[in-house]
Amino acid sequence: MIWQIGVLIIALAFAALVFFLIKTLRTVETSLQQTNETITQLKDDLNDVSGEVKGLLRSTNQITMDIRGKMRSLDSLFGTVENVGDTLEGVTSSIKTASQSFMTNVRHNNQLVEAAPPNKKVYKAINWFSSLYDIWQRIKIHRMTDDARARH
Repeated sequence: MIWQIGVLIIALAFAALVFFLIKTLRTVETSLQQTNETITQLKDDLNDVSGEVKGLLRSTNQITMDIRGKMRSLDSLFGTVENVGDTLEGVTSSIKTASQSFMTNVRHNNQLVEAAPPNKKVYKAINWFSSLYDIWQRIKIHRMTDDARARH
């Protein structure tokens, strides 16, 4: 009889083990089904996102190519601006040399006038040219400031 009770206990333990094992396997099966559904949904979402990313990359490449083209056209513009700057520097240098030469001549003429007996007509002409030169310099400065204001 003890032997039969032992077998009965073993059989009940085995039945309980199988019951809980079946319950656990069903839970694992449900989890695997949910995981499979999630993976399927992620694949679909990933395909949608990858399509959008490809479109975004194409747009970015087009924008980059457009910017490169515009930068190339700006290179020639900056080259032109540099050439204009060089030309203006040459013109300014020429004007400076001419004005220095003019001032040297005016000073020289003033010395000749001071050395010679006073001639009122020559003295008036030199004063007139000197005044014209001063007016011209003021107009030039006024134009430069107006140009600078217009640029800003």
